[in-house]
Amino acid sequence: MAGTPGDTLVIKIGGKAAEDRQSLAPLCEELAAVSRDHRVVLVHGGGAEVTAVSKKLGIEAVFKDGVRQTSAEEMDIVDMVLGGKINSQLVRMLRAKGLDAVGLRGSDGGTFTGEPLGGRGSETRTGEITRVDPRLLTLLLDAGYLPVLSSTSMHSEGVGLNINADTAAFQVAARLGANVLVFLSDIPGVLCDGSVVQALSEAEAKDLVARGVIAGGMVPKVTASFEAMNRGVKKVIIGRYEGAGALARLLDGKEGTRLWK
Repeated sequence: MAGTPGDTLVIKIGGKAAEDRQSLAPLCEELAAVSRDHRVVLVHGGGAEVTAVSKKLGIEAVFKDGVRQTSAEEMDIVDMVLGGKINSQLVRMLRAKGLDAVGLRGSDGGTFTGEPLGGRGSETRTGEITRVDPRLLTLLLDAGYLPVLSSTSMHSEGVGLNINADTAAFQVAARLGANVLVFLSDIPGVLCDGSVVQALSEAEAKDLVARGVIAGGMVPKVTASFEAMNRGVKKVIIGRYEGAGALARLLDGKEGTRLWK
């Protein structure tokens, strides 16, 4: 696993990688090893858990064009699940592996803040990032800590916002000038004719999008990946965490899709 001490690695986890303890245990073991070669920031989602808890409390999740329309009532659940349960669970598991993990939200230190989609008059608490301040993350990384960052945040008047975790990872990685940004989800990588594309340039990605080969939620992920690389991220890897050794294989280019410019 190549890496120069001081290299910054941002890892975004979603799906089972973020919510299933059986997947998290070996991932935390690998993060302990990776932390010897990199300064690591972990960004997490947890939308499925938010939906499940909301349903138990009688609140049906509402989506528009694949984007959750977070109500004020549901924002309380987002804070509870993402900033509370999942974030605390990750911090505890990482600290049990000897890592100095610290749980954070986007609003902590103003790490990232934003505005609701549609502006202040909008009823949704789903937001987009308008400002990233990396000072707190840099202080923690310089001191040897591993920040664990949930995607909840706020706008300038203190109202809570639910930010897409992919977006948070892109923005944070770009602002930190991360050497590597890794997306771990339930998808093994960018698929073409049922097979994972091992490496993908920006020109090739645009062609696959135009032909409809890359579609759905993978389109904004790939597009934003190249935008992050235009802003200083050296490499982006998209893949699935499938158990012990999977992170090392992704970083070594043996699995997943590596995006390059």
